[in-house]
Amino acid sequence: MDRFGDFKMATRISIIGITGYTGLELLRILNAHPYVEIANVTSRQYDGMAIGELYPHLSHMDIIITKPDIDLIANNSDIVFLCLPHKTAQDTVADLHGKVKIIDLSADFRLNDVVAYEKYYNVSHIHPKLLKSSVYGAPEITEKHKIELATIVANPGCFALLCQLMLFPFAGSIKQANIMAVTGSSGSGKTANKGTHHPVRSHNMKSYNINKHRHIPEICATAKINEEQLNFVPTSGSFTRGIFATAFIDIKNIKEGAQVQNVQEIYKDAPFIRLQGEVALANIVGSNFCDLNYTQVSDNSYIVQGALDNLVKGAAGCAVQNMNIMCGYDETTGLISLSPLYP
Repeated sequence: MDRFGDFKMATRISIIGITGYTGLELLRILNAHPYVEIANVTSRQYDGMAIGELYPHLSHMDIIITKPDIDLIANNSDIVFLCLPHKTAQDTVADLHGKVKIIDLSADFRLNDVVAYEKYYNVSHIHPKLLKSSVYGAPEITEKHKIELATIVANPGCFALLCQLMLFPFAGSIKQANIMAVTGSSGSGKTANKGTHHPVRSHNMKSYNINKHRHIPEICATAKINEEQLNFVPTSGSFTRGIFATAFIDIKNIKEGAQVQNVQEIYKDAPFIRLQGEVALANIVGSNFCDLNYTQVSDNSYIVQGALDNLVKGAAGCAVQNMNIMCGYDETTGLISLSPLYP
């Protein structure tokens, strides 16, 4: 019997690539999930080391890191989470496909268009046929039954998911969307470089990859626009967690086929979307919530603001939400209790 008094079989999960920020956040969340048994956590570099020895904040967990043995992992697991760097998950997904269900947190299976993938990631996709087998795991946007039946779920990018949730009510009716999104340093990963090193970033703010960011195809697909209709300005902030975005949206008029959906209605069954009078990073950090605010400026113009935690709702939390749907659990299980860290 689990901690909530329900009898359920534990879902056995494995995490391949445990030592990055996303893998560690995933482990933190899954360790508190009432229906999960952690079977394997892997890293080639730290095979045989206790997770608490490598990361003392997890020293209460009795978990030993192992090297990634694909057959062992497939046999021991119901679902495997891949927290590998972009461009390196392709072979691992191919090796696991057909043996176990996969949730891939890299970018390698988010786009079903090989040309777009190779344009934005500057590398060939060596398993293009598997792109058609992958389901895009945005629970508020993708039809739930598709996620439930999927064998490969591709977790959205963090910038992409926030922008998609902001634009989704206008999908198909957008003339132009201009978005500035400011992200914390954890979005750059664990390895510092000259642009993300804390002494430089802590007192700085700069934009990068303007209209070239790899999440642009994901945003355009959901909003039903082409790249010429989107100006996207990703910007580095001096904080650690979270993304705060502002979108200026011009929509088509009625004669042009505008069909803006009611925001309250479209998100009425989305437990992690909170429509707020104002949006603030401090209200979402540490949680799986995405806060949104919609301001109508004129008949055909809106300003939308949104915020989410890039490591939770933008990565690990969304992955657990997808797992819940795939396993038939309530999608809030193990997540709704993650209240934001305030202040």
